[in-house]
Amino acid sequence: MAKRPVTHRMIEAFRAAMLHGGISAGADALGIPQPSMSRLIADLQKVVGFPLFQKSGRSVKPTDEAIVLMTKVQQSFVGLEEITSFSTQLQKQMTGRLSICTIPSIGHSVMPEIIEHLRAKFPDVVISLTVSSYLEVARNVRNRQADIGLTADKLSIGNLETVAEFTSDCVCIGTSKWLTASAKQVDVKEFAGKPFVALTGTFQRQLDALLSANGVTVDAMIEVSLFQTVSELVLRGMGVSVVDPLTGAKHRQRGGITLPLRPACTYTVYATAMSDTRLGAPARELLQLLKSATDAARTHTTRE
Repeated sequence: MAKRPVTHRMIEAFRAAMLHGGISAGADALGIPQPSMSRLIADLQKVVGFPLFQKSGRSVKPTDEAIVLMTKVQQSFVGLEEITSFSTQLQKQMTGRLSICTIPSIGHSVMPEIIEHLRAKFPDVVISLTVSSYLEVARNVRNRQADIGLTADKLSIGNLETVAEFTSDCVCIGTSKWLTASAKQVDVKEFAGKPFVALTGTFQRQLDALLSANGVTVDAMIEVSLFQTVSELVLRGMGVSVVDPLTGAKHRQRGGITLPLRPACTYTVYATAMSDTRLGAPARELLQLLKSATDAARTHTTRE
């Protein structure tokens, strides 16, 4: 004779009895008669093959086996709660979702303001922002974990497609300790004799090539990996540096000095999506806001 299967109702009754300190209290919590509760517990005991509760005076207490079983039951109910939570998220996403993955220079500069604009215009859209490395941006877009990826290099992997690009010039940043606020621009030759906060990676190699072509060697006693960190150090008077225009605009907003660099060093933001992706209104608005931010960054002035 086949063993009777465990039902969800049995487990629900057992869990209620455990959580509320007894069969009667568990029945009240579930809103069912005590005889029905007792029958469910008895049925579960037959299936598992050992007693779950034992009398102790006028009350009942769970057996050691019941306590161990409860840990597994709780895991099961946590899974059900996660499903419920996920379903709620899906209901929200039915009204729209925009997932963005970006490199830090973009994510830490203009994205907070852009997301603020997007939330105001599309209040029912769930917006997800991930700040990661170039390779992670490519992976997230390719795996469809992000609708749009934002990088400073073209992503030409698989079916990835550049849907927009925004180009501006890099800028020199500093404070009044090392830069003249009234200057119209900074020539790379002026870096001589000034402490320089350098970056690691491809951007710094591009800048080093520009400096070398102009016979300039910088005193780079500090090297960091993020534009945001460069700006933080420069604001503390640690020297001057060259950053992307979006970080430069943020640096100026925070009280630093941002000046055009001569000769110019271009910086391009590439927006990438899967070739078969159909960009919705929020994604198109994102691209428009990025264009506006880049256009605004083309005119670099000292702080106001």
